[in-house]
Amino acid sequence: MENKNHGHKNVFFLLFGFVFGGITALLLAPKSGKETRDIIANKLENKDEIINKTKESAEEIIHKTKDQIENLITNVSKSIDEKIHHKNEDQPEN
Repeated sequence: MENKNHGHKNVFFLLFGFVFGGITALLLAPKSGKETRDIIANKLENKDEIINKTKESAEEIIHKTKDQIENLITNVSKSIDEKIHHKNEDQPEN
């Protein structure tokens, strides 16, 4: 009999905790539910804009990096060719 009574107390305190927590949340909430929903909706609308800006920035960085790598390859290739050419000029012919 004691175990059944104990279970009812636990359920009562659980429900009391839910009600008390809900009331406390409503009283302490900084904004109304509509305001909060509007804020969330605006953030969700802005996410597409933020994603697009991030994508554009990433594409720009990739393009600039690609150009820099191509320039580096060209410069290194020219430098190697010049060194080979100078080395060939310095060597006496047999």
